[in-house]
Amino acid sequence: MEFSTIKALLELAGGPAFALENGVICFSDPEAAALGLAAGAPLAALLPDAPLPTVGGESEELPVVLGGQSWMLRAVAAGGMTACFLRPIRSLSPAPNESTLLHTAGSIRLALQDLLTALDAMADTVAEDPGAAHQASLALRSVYRLRRTAGDLELLAALCAGTFRLSRRDCRPVAATAALCTELAELLGPAGCTLRWKLPKHELPCCMDWALTAALLRELIANAAADTADGSVSLSLSQSGKHQLCFAVRNKPVGPLPEAPFHRHAAEQSDLSGGAGLGLSLVSAGAECHGGRLLLSTDAEGVVTALLTLSTSEQADETVRSLVQLPQDPDVNLVALSQVLPADCYRPEDLL
Repeated sequence: MEFSTIKALLELAGGPAFALENGVICFSDPEAAALGLAAGAPLAALLPDAPLPTVGGESEELPVVLGGQSWMLRAVAAGGMTACFLRPIRSLSPAPNESTLLHTAGSIRLALQDLLTALDAMADTVAEDPGAAHQASLALRSVYRLRRTAGDLELLAALCAGTFRLSRRDCRPVAATAALCTELAELLGPAGCTLRWKLPKHELPCCMDWALTAALLRELIANAAADTADGSVSLSLSQSGKHQLCFAVRNKPVGPLPEAPFHRHAAEQSDLSGGAGLGLSLVSAGAECHGGRLLLSTDAEGVVTALLTLSTSEQADETVRSLVQLPQDPDVNLVALSQVLPADCYRPEDLL
């Protein structure tokens, strides 16, 4: 079997896939590369126990852990090369448990504590203390944080329950992504964070649910901006095949990723002091709903890449649902970045 044929088959796999020649990766799709399985790397250095089937032999299967997720690696020899496919062993969206509800309630109470403290201070000092304006900003930022938590819970509940319905419409993702990044970059300035983006020179017209896509990108960018060692976050967009878009959000976190970064909201014992642990689960569920997935990888320099792949369509859906499921909020970017931006970005005189 020719290499071009094997490459075409791997691109149709619908998930991370790569090919080996003499034990070295000779081709990998964007999802496999995001997991560290890049072309030119020897498989034995990445997965020492991975099977290498012989020509004419049976296919091999092996459970592996990559990017914080459990996968089943399937490998089969074909035409002097080995075709390898990765499939998730368990659902990307486990149901929330009691721990989730308690941590979520704790996050809301912490935000409310800031709000009540600020409001109490304003009651006595608003008339004569210039610092009352800052207290008002603290209070309003807490309101935005509560709105973010509530919105995340509503969206995650619909995605996990399967009640969220895509609304794929005609979209120009390059222009839409540029507009979103421009707005977010301007807002992130006061937080000392720089957002850079790299987009294709030509438009990639397609049908997709941009409202959901934008919500997922905001979540990834906000999470990256909240944990960046050098104050830098980047986003890139590429196309993989005819009907798949790949968004890559990169940042260098202050410390290493948790051993199990996904589904922290569902773990029995988790350190969720920074929030409810819903972010990656929300993006994973949204990606799955849109026919894609979210992958995480860390390179040798500690830079983390969150690769969001989404399937597109050539035809628009007959009904428009996202505008109902994701209400259009003029302050949606301020809500998404409320855990990152300083209080002065939420001056009541500017927003109320």
